[in-house]
Amino acid sequence: GVQGGRVMWVREEALASIHQAAFYSRTAAASAADRLAEPEAEEVGGIAALTAQLAALPGHLAKEPADLMAAFATWVTPRKRAAQRKMVLMPDAVVPSASEELRDFGADKLVIVATKASKLFAIEATTSEIVWTEYIDVPAGSCEAGATCAPTMTLLPSAAAPASELLVLAPAAGGMSAMWLEPLTGKALHKELVPTSSANLAAVTPLLPRGKHHLHGLHAAHAPVHPCLVIDAAHGVHVLPSKSAEVQQLAAETADTLFHYEVDTSEQVVQGFALSKNEQGHADKLLRLWNLELGGVGEKVLAAVVPEHREWDHVPVHIKGDATILYKYINKNLLAVATEDSRGNATFLNLYVVDSVTGHVLHQGHIAGGSGPVHLVACDNWVIMHYRNPKRTRFEITVVELFQAKADDGPWDIIFGGGHGANVTKSAHHLDMPVPLQQTYIFPTGVSAIGVTATLKGITPRSIIMALTTDHVFTLPKDLLNPRRPYPQVGAVAAGAKKKSSVPAQFAPTKEEALPPYVALLPVKPTDILTHSHSTSLIEGIISSPSALESTSLVFGYGLDVFFTPVQSAKAYDVLSPGFNYVFLYLSVGVVLVSWAITSVVASKRALQDRWK
Repeated sequence: GVQGGRVMWVREEALASIHQAAFYSRTAAASAADRLAEPEAEEVGGIAALTAQLAALPGHLAKEPADLMAAFATWVTPRKRAAQRKMVLMPDAVVPSASEELRDFGADKLVIVATKASKLFAIEATTSEIVWTEYIDVPAGSCEAGATCAPTMTLLPSAAAPASELLVLAPAAGGMSAMWLEPLTGKALHKELVPTSSANLAAVTPLLPRGKHHLHGLHAAHAPVHPCLVIDAAHGVHVLPSKSAEVQQLAAETADTLFHYEVDTSEQVVQGFALSKNEQGHADKLLRLWNLELGGVGEKVLAAVVPEHREWDHVPVHIKGDATILYKYINKNLLAVATEDSRGNATFLNLYVVDSVTGHVLHQGHIAGGSGPVHLVACDNWVIMHYRNPKRTRFEITVVELFQAKADDGPWDIIFGGGHGANVTKSAHHLDMPVPLQQTYIFPTGVSAIGVTATLKGITPRSIIMALTTDHVFTLPKDLLNPRRPYPQVGAVAAGAKKKSSVPAQFAPTKEEALPPYVALLPVKPTDILTHSHSTSLIEGIISSPSALESTSLVFGYGLDVFFTPVQSAKAYDVLSPGFNYVFLYLSVGVVLVSWAITSVVASKRALQDRWK
């Protein structure tokens, strides 16, 4: 809106066409050069890492006393945002009163989004302030028929890294344009044209030295930006930056550890590839390893997902009520594929859980009467699928959880590794088959998008975030979607007959375990509606990111409307309540310190007088 030559308000309509979003911390380092300037530390684990951290603690405390005092002053003194800086907000937007408190607890993050209008936005999560924008020019005629012209983005190496760079890929004349941006400011770091036979993107993989999670070993002059591997829709392999010989050598050294999978919804086939080298030793092509022909048996691929939050920590075990341990089947190469098979008037769904490296089908679930639309989400060792059952005129949710068929060796084996070392490398070809547990529930409404919460250490129980077709956003505790929930004993079973259970005895719940009995209907409680009285229309995607508090996860949803909210799956167990009486606490501590000082002085004088007697 313009009045008298002045821009009074701006409404960014491009935000209604977001197709990709990611969180990025505003406390991250600025560039790859800053990361390379840091000294390289030897990677150790287990007891050795804990001992090294404890040994280095006194040195850090003695080295930075001023920083410690400043941090303490910041903690005890509430911080207020500088009011003189004008924020660029959306029309009718109001800064939440809790935004300052959220930033103090690690929610000071940017939400970087890519829109179908070829425009990138960086939005401050707690205030909705637009920090920077970037328009990606896509030349007319550079897009292939039936393909989207919207740019795609990837954080390199990941959103969990101490610092990352934003790689933006878009169709261009003669191939694909690649641009590295600094996520905090939107500043362009590097740009080049990738000559490809197809302008459509298939996958982006960050390149890191073998066994490393950082860029140490590459000199900043040889790698001005984070290197990566780009695979186009025609199976062409491109190493970027293309003019760096050291990056090309890095790609050749790590080629035997890089794999690629592809879900082709037009041919109804799932394929797996390995990266191979040419005669000069450069990694430039894909070699097909396996394929899963689903179209040949009359099945149609509806959805496919990989586990979310693989960059963050997780808990690899589940502790039962009797203190015994169940080992989760954690495989970062998992791929869940949902297909539909229509034969005559009957339809049914198949859920495949596949190892994307070897092509082994780890689990296949058959849902009679199920049909699309299907929404999948996977995390840790479980997969959840929401679908429609027209035969019974209702919506259902199926959960599959994978465990290792491994006996409990006691806490000694977990802490010290059972004599096998802290880090054991296994090949995907030699992993044991998991034990799958599956259960189905009735859900009252349809879903347009689904996500899962994330925390730094994965200790807090996860929650499933659903965008309902009723224009609400709903949170469902993952503990309710537990395939180990026991079936209630009724009739002859309650009278003493032998109970039949589909759960193996090793994974069955114990009496001490607070696991509720199985109830088919999942209730939608009004207190679990995250959007409260606000309606959110046509939400297409939900992402989440950890905060500094283990109890709190940051959730962002996008579609026709956008929303942001913190989610606490197990309440705020690691922070004091807002109504806590800090004044009384400080007075109590002060009284104790003054009493200690007075008592010390009196005691020393009395001891001195006793010696003169």
